[in-house]
Amino acid sequence: MKRFMMKYLMLNCKEATLLMAKKEEGKLSLGGRLQLSMHTSMCSFCRKFEKQTRQIAKESPHVHAEDSLSAAAQEKFLRLIDEHSTN
Repeated sequence: MKRFMMKYLMLNCKEATLLMAKKEEGKLSLGGRLQLSMHTSMCSFCRKFEKQTRQIAKESPHVHAEDSLSAAAQEKFLRLIDEHSTN
């Protein structure tokens, strides 16, 4: 049972960030949410990354991939990232 849990429930950080991207798109299954939750409960780096990506998504709902940011907006995002990375 322990081997099953380690193989199928535990993710590495690369897999966790992929699931975070799917979660942002609203395409994460229940199993994926469980795996991601388990991983982030143990990995402070991924917890911080997830928090930062949520903040970026919250601050930029109007920005699309093909759009470019003004210099002022870029500076604001960099400042927000710096503030949250020190917390």
